[in-house]
Amino acid sequence: MVDPTVPERRQEIARLAVNRFALHGFDGTSMNDLAHHVGLSKAGIYHYFATKEAILFEALVGYSERLRATVEHASEGDDSPSTQLSRVIEAMLYLYRDADAYHQAQINDLARLAPSDQEIIRNNERQVVRVMEGLIQQLGLGLDEQTVKALTMSTFGILNWHARWFREGPGRLELPEYVRLVTDFVLGGVAEVVAQRTLEVEP
Repeated sequence: MVDPTVPERRQEIARLAVNRFALHGFDGTSMNDLAHHVGLSKAGIYHYFATKEAILFEALVGYSERLRATVEHASEGDDSPSTQLSRVIEAMLYLYRDADAYHQAQINDLARLAPSDQEIIRNNERQVVRVMEGLIQQLGLGLDEQTVKALTMSTFGILNWHARWFREGPGRLELPEYVRLVTDFVLGGVAEVVAQRTLEVEP
């Protein structure tokens, strides 16, 4: 009989492991370390995963799937593109709130995975980019493809980089305030680019 708790336990192990990778590095974390950290024997952790790379893949693919699903859900509906984009930015920033370890593992260790496994994760990322690009394209009607791409990737730069410096606390911006700030910045920036490009082509 298949144990229905196995997928949940695998996800829990992957979640705890990716935090160890972020703290000590992939090479600095052994299977013994991981087993101790998640409350298993070494044999016990091998029951769930054959290698550290398998644990890393479980963590990164799970996170990339959550990100894709979050963005796709936030962009659904018949609202205006600006409203949809606002929801996407908010949803991403709230998801990123507890995702520093995943981002570090993505940057530092993705190349350790087999190319086919990397492609699965990158395909989820491409889907996220397509959603964002589609919304910015709708907001920036008349903008050329390269400008839309530049605006899209610049928006991801804002969202992805904020984790390196943004901290909530007394005297600091709280996340809801930062969400509004980023949303206004992106929407206002796209509108300004459209306005400037419109002026350039007017006779």
